[in-house]
Amino acid sequence: MSELLCMSGVDKSFRRGSQDLRVLKDASLEVGVGEVVCVLGTRGQGKTTLLRIAAGMESADSGEVRFRGEDLTGLSDRKLSRLLGGQIAWAGRSGPGGMRMRLLDYVAMPLLAGHSRARKRGREDVYARARAALERVGAQGCGEQRWEGISDWERALVELAQGIVGEPELLLVDDLTDALGIRETDELTALIRSLSKELGLGVLMSVSDPQATLFSDRIMTLGGGTLTAGPSQEPGNVIEFPDLGAGRREAERGRRGS
Repeated sequence: MSELLCMSGVDKSFRRGSQDLRVLKDASLEVGVGEVVCVLGTRGQGKTTLLRIAAGMESADSGEVRFRGEDLTGLSDRKLSRLLGGQIAWAGRSGPGGMRMRLLDYVAMPLLAGHSRARKRGREDVYARARAALERVGAQGCGEQRWEGISDWERALVELAQGIVGEPELLLVDDLTDALGIRETDELTALIRSLSKELGLGVLMSVSDPQATLFSDRIMTLGGGTLTAGPSQEPGNVIEFPDLGAGRREAERGRRGS
């Protein structure tokens, strides 16, 4: 499998009052073409920081981050900006923020900003690709709506559509399943895996619930700053992590039974 992302010996600390909080300690991982890798951990363990460093959005205190063999730490801000939104894409849960815009415009933003390989194409082609991305994830009815008018499930699909619209090689998915129930989590992660195989897309996902790891190729756990490799798995296999997500699953079962 061809390697896309390689992080080696990454350390990261933040200053909290008079102390340094070390959120990543000698973290290392790899993501290959067409591979889905999940980083599992509870909130506040540094999953988003790990993904931001992988994207070049944030610098590590030490260690190495390579994309396609190129060291991201040596790139200028301009080159990093071009890389993010082109070959590397981000799908989170923030939406368009305070901007009131059609979601079709939101999905098209990476293309309109000129970061993708399609930046020289006309606006008609840009919006055709945005519509195609929404249709591919099953959110074709959301294009003319606003963020505040759609459900958590639809928001996850719209974020995913924006993530794939620029035809990236690496997609970083930050806790996109966090607000979803069990069935929706399964459907979204199955969709992400399908996109990964169909597009040859490497995916690095941060997740808080073990349910979201079921369609991944590899699982890593993050806790206390330490990133630990978990077992490889076949899609759909259940791997139990009893200390993570159990309460949410029980609550979900209770709602269904009531």
